[in-house]
Amino acid sequence: MDHQDKVKNCQKEIAEALQLKQDLYADLANALPTGMYRLRVYRDVSLIEDKWSNSKEAPYFLEFANDRFYEILQLDKATFDNNPGIMSDLIFEEDKAGFARLNVEANMHRIPFSWEGRLLIDDQIIWIHLKSIPRLMENGDIIWTGTLDDISLRKNTEKLIRSKNAQLQKLISDKDYIMSVLAHDLKGPFNTILGFLDLLIGNLRSFDIDEIENHLGLVNNSATKAFNLLEDILLWARSQSNNLNFEPKKLIFKPVCDKILEILNPNAQNKNISVNYTESEPITVFADTNMLNTILRNLISNAIKFTNDGGSVNISAQQTGSGTTITVSDNGVGIAPEMLQKLFDSKVAYSTTGTAREKGTGLGLLICKEFVNKHGGKIWVESQLNKGSEFKFTLPLNETLST
Repeated sequence: MDHQDKVKNCQKEIAEALQLKQDLYADLANALPTGMYRLRVYRDVSLIEDKWSNSKEAPYFLEFANDRFYEILQLDKATFDNNPGIMSDLIFEEDKAGFARLNVEANMHRIPFSWEGRLLIDDQIIWIHLKSIPRLMENGDIIWTGTLDDISLRKNTEKLIRSKNAQLQKLISDKDYIMSVLAHDLKGPFNTILGFLDLLIGNLRSFDIDEIENHLGLVNNSATKAFNLLEDILLWARSQSNNLNFEPKKLIFKPVCDKILEILNPNAQNKNISVNYTESEPITVFADTNMLNTILRNLISNAIKFTNDGGSVNISAQQTGSGTTITVSDNGVGIAPEMLQKLFDSKVAYSTTGTAREKGTGLGLLICKEFVNKHGGKIWVESQLNKGSEFKFTLPLNETLST
């Protein structure tokens, strides 16, 4: 064997050994559960930020990647060979600026690069984590060796945990609120009931019929308040636990409103307040009967509560192409501007005393908001101090009503 043949054989053996090592390293890399890559960033364009979000002018070239890298991105090697910056096209639009900025900073200062962000692949959002370290080459290029991980499961789990924590905090807040109501606002009516019952029992034979009737009226009034409060608490608790039936149906509004006015009429008469509902034409709504009754009862009761003796409360309903707007207005004391935003805030137990020193908890308005939202409507208030308030809520039309 001559010298030339020996050289060829030696070169062949070296090539085979190198190929064996390359196959070994490739096999090891492809066996890893994380994506791996080696990226060359060209010296002359590496600090131009716009190029990091422009795949056609990307300042880098993907020299190596394992199978998991391509699998996560759902791309192949040929695609990267033709367009090394294609990954920039996959980055969620809102995340592109942050990705480009971190890349430029890492290349400028030659510091490790770490980025978590979203990719949009086949209309699906996945979260990835890129992490790599730089090595400066003699020609000024930078070699980045790093890993790519799909962290969608972790991100979705974190989102779920945040949601559960928020729900837990709300449950704790609701529990504290209800306990506060039970400890303070429910205690008052029962003290009145027990006090007058003791008085009646001790003096039943000495009181005349008018005194007995008067005391029993006070007992009945306190019992009614306690019952209504308990009803509100139970409704609130059931609504927060999604354990409340919701069965909307077509309803004629006037009979529903008249029933509530009949119940609340004694309250209005005690303060010489006129309560009226007028309509120019029959109004039809699509609503859950019990929930609509509760909304009206609370809003009208509040209007009576905050209206002075001799005042008036008016209920109206207006139907449009998109639904029905119901208004409960009064010419009472009104609400201060800084308090308007607190009325429907579940984090704030807002309550004031009525014009006849009637007590409340603010729970009724929270229930109203909950039930209106359940119907897909909205509720709001317009008010001026010493001029009165208008509470309005909407009930969207059901498809069956528009035909």
